[in-house]
Amino acid sequence: NKRKTLSILGDSISTYRSISDDEGANPTTRFNPYYYREPFPLDKTYWRLVMSRLGLELCVNNSWSGGNLSGRDDESSGVMRARELSRKSGESPDVIIVFMGINDLGRRVAIEVFAEDYSLTLGTIKENHPGALVFCVNLPDRDILSRADAEIFNRAIDDAVRKAGENFFTVDLFGSELRGDRYYMNTLDGLHPDEDGMRMIADVIEEVMKAHI
Repeated sequence: NKRKTLSILGDSISTYRSISDDEGANPTTRFNPYYYREPFPLDKTYWRLVMSRLGLELCVNNSWSGGNLSGRDDESSGVMRARELSRKSGESPDVIIVFMGINDLGRRVAIEVFAEDYSLTLGTIKENHPGALVFCVNLPDRDILSRADAEIFNRAIDDAVRKAGENFFTVDLFGSELRGDRYYMNTLDGLHPDEDGMRMIADVIEEVMKAHI
């Protein structure tokens, strides 16, 4: 049996040097900026943990450090990069993780803009990869000051997932054990997960994925 392939649409939390900017996989990712690199272990990233646990192979990691989900005229945005989740050979992913929105929240993107662009992003994915299982990771509860806003953004993610229909699922990171201080304490800098934070994120994603894959 051929192993299922995974593509990722993400921001800095999903990046890794020479992978999320691998033009050999997809030429459009060539200049994607990254955050994670050696000596952080590749195998300790949340997505590699999920892949190894569920027997998935990587198709394309299209993640951009600092990228917003929103922005219809911005090549760094998720809504634009959602078109590029297949390999240049034409191979299309069986499974897709969308993990974006933290930068939109931090930059105070209007919720109406975020909601529309999230729906558009999922529509693009559905059109290009009609058979793929799509797992949308919501925003974590990482800051008491932004908690209420994160919940509003997460409702927009839930609405977009529901509208997208079957094969689309929300991964509730906000409601997981990584809440408040717990998220902060398992990061390198208050935002980017350390090895323990990555493992806990992988646990939450795996729990939802394994029920559907």
